[in-house]
Amino acid sequence: MKSIKLLIFSFLLLFQFSCATEPEYNYVTYKINVDKIVHPDTVSINDTLVIEFYGFVGPDGCHRFSHFEKHETQNQMDFTVWGSKPDFETACPAVMVYMNGTEYKTLVNQTGLHQIKVHQPDNSVLIDSIFVE
Repeated sequence: MKSIKLLIFSFLLLFQFSCATEPEYNYVTYKINVDKIVHPDTVSINDTLVIEFYGFVGPDGCHRFSHFEKHETQNQMDFTVWGSKPDFETACPAVMVYMNGTEYKTLVNQTGLHQIKVHQPDNSVLIDSIFVE
């Protein structure tokens, strides 16, 4: 009986160590500098507005687009575009990374002139507008 318990215990112990989990990697987020945005001049109310973002993400393949942060008021959309990169040493592909028209889609439900602001890493703001009819 003891040998069976010892055998079961050995298998459980072996099983526990064989199920190794990947180490947790930490990433650092940073603001991406947006060179330009592209969108239609006019859209109809309750249509989906598609805004394409262009800009430099990073100098190697470890840099990547992370997410859009959007704050919206009545007729204004404020964006901050975030990238991420590893905070640990790793081999990175030697490739420049760009936002080549990364899309943000949103439903517009108020008419009038809407201002689009994109907050940059240097605290400047890229400003554009769109008319919703």
